[in-house]
Amino acid sequence: MKALVDSCFADIPTDQPVLVAVSGGGDSLAMLLLAEAWARQLGCELQAVTVDHGLRPESAAEAAFVASICAGLNLPHVTLCWDGHKPAFGIQEAARYSRYSLLDEFAHEIGGDVILTGHTLDDQAETLMMRVSRSHGEGDGRGLAGMSRETFLYGGVRIIRPLLKVSRKALRQVLRDFSQPWIEDPSNEDDSYERVRVRRYLAENEEVNQRLLHFGALCGRFRQVQAQDAAMLLEQSLRIDPGPVFTVDRDFVARLKNPADTVAWHAAQVLLALAGGQSMLLPRRRLRPLRELVGTGSADNTSKGTLAGCVVERHGEILRVFRESRNITTVLLEPGETAIWDGRLHVHNGSALPILIESGSVSQIRSFERLRERRYKVPLRSALYSTPIIHTQTLGERHPPHLPLVEAGALPKGIEVRMAAPALEHFSPAFDAALRGFVRSLDRYTAASLQP
Repeated sequence: MKALVDSCFADIPTDQPVLVAVSGGGDSLAMLLLAEAWARQLGCELQAVTVDHGLRPESAAEAAFVASICAGLNLPHVTLCWDGHKPAFGIQEAARYSRYSLLDEFAHEIGGDVILTGHTLDDQAETLMMRVSRSHGEGDGRGLAGMSRETFLYGGVRIIRPLLKVSRKALRQVLRDFSQPWIEDPSNEDDSYERVRVRRYLAENEEVNQRLLHFGALCGRFRQVQAQDAAMLLEQSLRIDPGPVFTVDRDFVARLKNPADTVAWHAAQVLLALAGGQSMLLPRRRLRPLRELVGTGSADNTSKGTLAGCVVERHGEILRVFRESRNITTVLLEPGETAIWDGRLHVHNGSALPILIESGSVSQIRSFERLRERRYKVPLRSALYSTPIIHTQTLGERHPPHLPLVEAGALPKGIEVRMAAPALEHFSPAFDAALRGFVRSLDRYTAASLQP
């Protein structure tokens, strides 16, 4: 067992508490036992966590079962409950989102930055089989890389899957060696679930199983290289001006004229997600309006269109992209609260009073300019109507608004902002580390008026 422990946990840091997500099933319980042996050897603090989604009557008893095992191992355990409204449709996806949100929040509370989950080699093969069957040649192929060993959540907490190269069969042997019973989820025998049907098929077709895993590994390496190349292209070709207005140069546009240039088109997906505040990258098959925009017109004309919440304007041989001025929410942040406004701006209110973040209408922007007796300097006037505006107030007096992505005026003490891109930062697999790093480096663009 020592060899298994060493190979699975060798690269996991031990300087902060490590969360272990345990459901009571065989995979997660085997991970708990292996992680406990590893942590005891290195003096690492483990925190077992069970998420009770409240979707089955026996879920509370299962959480109590895990708690009793942890007590026997002298490990702290907590049950996190998914309270509130449960959607009638898409319940599995909603439960997954809730699970990771609860784990992420709890990790921050105890000062941990790693969550261990029990995904196995068999889970990887099943995931790949389902994604291959859905692709039909229409997807971008990024999902064919399967699950990454390491995935980042927005706040920096990492999900690590230490058992991703360990078979379910080997983990059942670990449980037998420890004489540890486990809970079998009845849904694992329900043929109405796609994963159950896939699991049974792969159990009877070992050669297909191995080919899938080999294919997924190749796709993972390809995705990593493609992300690195796309990040490099954006660093070389992208300029961010006040607004923010994202401008890509003629070389980038020339590459977009080639439909087979997967790096340029992946960079375009990233650009649209960043400018439009999208939570996911727009599928490449929906980029036809952009292909038409770059493929028509002469070098001296101007044309524009809308896509993924963005206005895309072609000015000769360059492209300018900025957020559309519609469907933008208003957010009130109380002292101490943090939010991602419109999917584009990470705002932390460390001041003593509430702040309001909104976008402005044409008349509002004009009134602000009359108040300050000068116009805002932006390359495209229309970008002003979607830029974030931060309002502060003290002792009943409302102060002039702050436009942090237009002018580098000092924000009130305690208010911190930076550009955000949830599509690249939240649930971001290690394959895309280069693109995540690119987004996290945007503060260096002083022309974008980002606050330190």
